[in-house]
Amino acid sequence: MAGSGSGPSGAGASGGGAGGPGVPRAVLRSWDEAEARLFPLVMAQPDVYQRSVGMIQRLLGLLRETCPDLPALLAAHERGGDLAAGLVDPADAGVRPDLVAAAACAMRYRELVAVLAAQGRLAALARARDQGLSWAVVQETGSPDRAPYLPYQRIEAEVASGRAVIVSIEPDETLSRAVHRLDEGQIDLGTGGLQIGDPVGSYLDPGALAAALLQAREGPAGTAPA
Repeated sequence: MAGSGSGPSGAGASGGGAGGPGVPRAVLRSWDEAEARLFPLVMAQPDVYQRSVGMIQRLLGLLRETCPDLPALLAAHERGGDLAAGLVDPADAGVRPDLVAAAACAMRYRELVAVLAAQGRLAALARARDQGLSWAVVQETGSPDRAPYLPYQRIEAEVASGRAVIVSIEPDETLSRAVHRLDEGQIDLGTGGLQIGDPVGSYLDPGALAAALLQAREGPAGTAPA
Protein backbone atom coordinates (compact mmCIF):
# COMPACT_ATOMS: atom_id res chain seq x y z
CA MET A 1 0.00 0.00 0.00
CA ALA A 2 1.32 3.42 -0.90
CA GLY A 3 2.27 5.79 1.87
CA SER A 4 0.13 8.64 3.02
CA GLY A 5 -0.12 11.79 0.99
CA SER A 6 -3.02 11.67 -1.44
CA GLY A 7 -1.91 14.91 -3.06
CA PRO A 8 0.81 13.73 -5.36
CA SER A 9 3.65 15.90 -6.56
CA GLY A 10 2.51 17.83 -9.57
CA ALA A 11 -1.16 17.87 -8.65
CA GLY A 12 -2.18 21.47 -8.44
CA ALA A 13 -4.94 22.80 -6.26
CA SER A 14 -7.98 24.11 -8.02
CA GLY A 15 -8.62 26.85 -5.53
CA GLY A 16 -11.25 27.42 -2.89
CA GLY A 17 -11.66 24.43 -0.61
CA ALA A 18 -9.98 22.05 -3.01
CA GLY A 19 -6.83 20.16 -2.09
CA GLY A 20 -6.36 18.62 -5.53
CA PRO A 21 -8.04 18.70 -8.95
CA GLY A 22 -11.69 18.98 -7.90
CA VAL A 23 -11.26 17.23 -4.52
CA PRO A 24 -11.88 19.06 -1.21
CA ARG A 25 -8.99 19.21 1.22
CA ALA A 26 -11.15 17.59 3.90
CA VAL A 27 -11.63 14.53 1.71
CA LEU A 28 -7.91 14.25 1.01
CA ARG A 29 -7.18 14.55 4.71
CA SER A 30 -9.65 11.77 5.52
CA TRP A 31 -7.97 9.49 2.99
CA ASP A 32 -4.50 10.28 4.30
CA GLU A 33 -5.63 9.70 7.87
CA ALA A 34 -7.08 6.31 6.94
CA GLU A 35 -3.78 5.19 5.44
CA ALA A 36 -1.89 6.55 8.44
CA ARG A 37 -4.13 4.55 10.80
CA LEU A 38 -3.66 1.35 8.82
CA PHE A 39 0.12 1.46 8.62
CA PRO A 40 0.85 0.86 12.35
CA LEU A 41 -0.96 -2.47 12.04
CA VAL A 42 2.12 -3.81 10.22
CA MET A 43 3.82 -4.24 13.58
CA ALA A 44 0.90 -4.38 16.01
CA GLN A 45 -1.45 -6.72 14.11
CA PRO A 46 0.27 -7.99 10.95
CA ASP A 47 -2.50 -10.48 10.18
CA VAL A 48 -5.14 -7.73 10.27
CA TYR A 49 -2.89 -5.52 8.16
CA GLN A 50 -2.46 -8.20 5.50
CA ARG A 51 -6.20 -8.86 5.33
CA SER A 52 -6.86 -5.13 5.09
CA VAL A 53 -4.35 -4.73 2.27
CA GLY A 54 -5.93 -7.60 0.37
CA MET A 55 -9.37 -6.00 0.68
CA ILE A 56 -8.00 -2.62 -0.38
CA GLN A 57 -6.54 -4.16 -3.53
CA ARG A 58 -9.84 -5.86 -4.36
CA LEU A 59 -11.77 -2.67 -3.80
CA LEU A 60 -9.25 -0.73 -5.86
CA GLY A 61 -9.93 -3.10 -8.74
CA LEU A 62 -13.65 -2.34 -8.45
CA LEU A 63 -12.99 1.40 -8.31
CA ARG A 64 -10.94 1.18 -11.50
CA GLU A 65 -13.99 -0.30 -13.22
CA THR A 66 -16.62 2.03 -11.75
CA CYS A 67 -14.75 5.32 -11.20
CA PRO A 68 -13.22 6.53 -14.47
CA ASP A 69 -12.99 10.11 -13.21
CA LEU A 70 -12.84 12.18 -10.03
CA PRO A 71 -16.59 12.96 -9.79
CA ALA A 72 -17.36 9.24 -9.85
CA LEU A 73 -14.70 8.61 -7.19
CA LEU A 74 -16.12 11.32 -4.94
CA ALA A 75 -19.58 9.80 -5.31
CA ALA A 76 -18.18 6.42 -4.29
CA HIS A 77 -16.40 8.02 -1.34
CA GLU A 78 -19.72 9.31 -0.02
CA ARG A 79 -20.75 5.71 0.68
CA GLY A 80 -18.07 5.48 3.36
CA GLY A 81 -17.57 2.05 4.90
CA ASP A 82 -20.53 0.67 2.95
CA LEU A 83 -18.29 0.80 -0.12
CA ALA A 84 -16.21 -2.05 1.30
CA ALA A 85 -18.88 -3.79 3.35
CA GLY A 86 -19.32 -6.58 0.83
CA LEU A 87 -15.62 -7.40 0.92
CA VAL A 88 -15.29 -7.72 4.70
CA ASP A 89 -16.00 -11.15 6.14
CA PRO A 90 -17.72 -11.02 9.55
CA ALA A 91 -14.93 -13.34 10.76
CA ASP A 92 -12.29 -10.73 9.92
CA ALA A 93 -12.12 -9.19 13.36
CA GLY A 94 -10.19 -5.96 13.48
CA VAL A 95 -10.66 -5.04 9.82
CA ARG A 96 -12.43 -1.70 9.50
CA PRO A 97 -14.45 -1.22 6.31
CA ASP A 98 -14.30 2.57 6.60
CA LEU A 99 -10.49 2.57 6.60
CA VAL A 100 -10.37 0.03 3.77
CA ALA A 101 -12.72 2.17 1.66
CA ALA A 102 -10.83 5.40 2.33
CA ALA A 103 -7.45 3.83 1.57
CA ALA A 104 -8.72 2.36 -1.70
CA CYS A 105 -10.17 5.75 -2.67
CA ALA A 106 -6.82 7.37 -1.92
CA MET A 107 -5.01 4.95 -4.20
CA ARG A 108 -7.55 5.40 -7.02
CA TYR A 109 -7.27 9.17 -6.58
CA ARG A 110 -3.51 9.05 -7.11
CA GLU A 111 -3.99 6.99 -10.25
CA LEU A 112 -6.52 9.45 -11.68
CA VAL A 113 -4.35 12.47 -10.85
CA ALA A 114 -1.41 10.80 -12.58
CA VAL A 115 -3.55 10.35 -15.69
CA LEU A 116 -4.66 14.00 -15.60
CA ALA A 117 -1.06 15.15 -15.19
CA ALA A 118 0.06 13.01 -18.12
CA GLN A 119 -2.72 14.41 -20.30
CA GLY A 120 -1.69 17.94 -19.30
CA ARG A 121 1.92 17.29 -20.27
CA LEU A 122 0.90 15.96 -23.68
CA ALA A 123 -1.34 18.99 -24.25
CA ALA A 124 1.48 21.36 -23.30
CA LEU A 125 3.85 19.61 -25.71
CA ALA A 126 1.26 19.82 -28.49
CA ARG A 127 0.82 23.58 -27.94
CA ALA A 128 4.57 24.11 -27.94
CA ARG A 129 4.90 22.06 -31.12
CA ASP A 130 2.26 24.20 -32.83
CA GLN A 131 4.15 27.33 -31.76
CA GLY A 132 7.41 26.02 -33.14
CA LEU A 133 9.11 25.87 -29.73
CA SER A 134 11.93 23.44 -29.02
CA TRP A 135 11.47 23.48 -25.21
CA ALA A 136 8.42 24.19 -23.07
CA VAL A 137 7.20 24.18 -19.48
CA VAL A 138 4.81 21.22 -19.44
CA GLN A 139 3.87 21.18 -15.75
CA GLU A 140 4.20 23.62 -12.87
CA THR A 141 3.07 23.34 -9.27
CA GLY A 142 3.19 26.21 -6.80
CA SER A 143 4.85 29.59 -7.22
CA PRO A 144 8.62 30.25 -7.06
CA ASP A 145 7.82 33.49 -5.22
CA ARG A 146 6.35 31.51 -2.31
CA ALA A 147 9.09 28.87 -2.17
CA PRO A 148 10.54 27.35 -0.07
CA TYR A 149 7.68 27.91 2.40
CA LEU A 150 5.33 26.23 -0.05
CA PRO A 151 6.50 23.47 -2.42
CA TYR A 152 7.42 24.41 -5.97
CA GLN A 153 8.13 22.20 -8.96
CA ARG A 154 8.48 22.89 -12.67
CA ILE A 155 8.97 20.38 -15.47
CA GLU A 156 10.48 21.56 -18.76
CA ALA A 157 10.72 19.24 -21.74
CA GLU A 158 12.29 19.13 -25.17
CA VAL A 159 9.33 19.01 -27.54
CA ALA A 160 10.84 16.65 -30.12
CA SER A 161 12.21 14.02 -27.73
CA GLY A 162 10.38 14.41 -24.41
CA ARG A 163 13.70 14.74 -22.61
CA ALA A 164 12.92 16.68 -19.44
CA VAL A 165 14.49 18.63 -16.61
CA ILE A 166 12.70 18.96 -13.28
CA VAL A 167 13.25 22.04 -11.12
CA SER A 168 12.20 21.85 -7.47
CA ILE A 169 12.56 24.34 -4.62
CA GLU A 170 12.49 23.17 -1.02
CA PRO A 171 13.79 24.46 2.33
CA ASP A 172 17.22 23.51 3.66
CA GLU A 173 17.69 21.69 6.96
CA THR A 174 17.42 24.97 8.88
CA LEU A 175 14.12 25.83 7.15
CA SER A 176 15.55 29.29 6.46
CA ARG A 177 17.01 29.04 2.94
CA ALA A 178 15.78 27.75 -0.39
CA VAL A 179 17.50 24.77 -1.98
CA HIS A 180 17.07 24.54 -5.74
CA ARG A 181 17.13 20.96 -6.99
CA LEU A 182 17.56 19.83 -10.58
CA ASP A 183 16.78 16.32 -11.86
CA GLU A 184 16.72 14.69 -15.25
CA GLY A 185 13.55 13.12 -16.58
CA GLN A 186 11.85 11.67 -19.63
CA ILE A 187 8.29 12.15 -20.83
CA ASP A 188 6.72 9.34 -22.84
CA LEU A 189 5.47 11.07 -25.99
CA GLY A 190 2.73 8.47 -26.36
CA THR A 191 1.26 8.44 -22.87
CA GLY A 192 2.61 11.60 -21.22
CA GLY A 193 4.01 9.52 -18.37
CA LEU A 194 7.01 10.98 -16.55
CA GLN A 195 10.08 8.93 -15.67
CA ILE A 196 12.32 10.58 -13.08
CA GLY A 197 15.98 10.21 -14.01
CA ASP A 198 19.30 10.95 -12.35
CA PRO A 199 19.75 13.94 -10.06
CA VAL A 200 21.77 16.77 -11.60
CA GLY A 201 22.47 18.71 -8.41
CA SER A 202 21.27 20.97 -5.60
CA TYR A 203 22.04 24.69 -5.46
CA LEU A 204 21.67 27.49 -2.94
CA ASP A 205 22.50 30.13 -5.55
CA PRO A 206 19.74 30.72 -8.15
CA GLY A 207 22.46 31.74 -10.62
CA ALA A 208 24.13 28.37 -10.24
CA LEU A 209 20.77 26.70 -10.87
CA ALA A 210 20.24 28.75 -14.02
CA ALA A 211 23.66 27.72 -15.37
CA ALA A 212 23.04 24.06 -14.53
CA LEU A 213 19.58 24.21 -16.11
CA LEU A 214 21.02 25.61 -19.34
CA GLN A 215 23.63 22.87 -19.42
CA ALA A 216 21.03 20.21 -18.73
CA ARG A 217 18.89 21.50 -21.57
CA GLU A 218 21.83 21.32 -23.95
CA GLY A 219 22.24 17.68 -23.15
CA PRO A 220 25.11 15.35 -23.93
CA ALA A 221 25.46 16.65 -27.49
CA GLY A 222 25.92 20.21 -26.22
CA THR A 223 23.46 21.68 -28.71
CA ALA A 224 21.79 24.74 -27.19
CA PRO A 225 17.98 24.94 -27.48
CA ALA A 226 16.40 27.51 -29.74
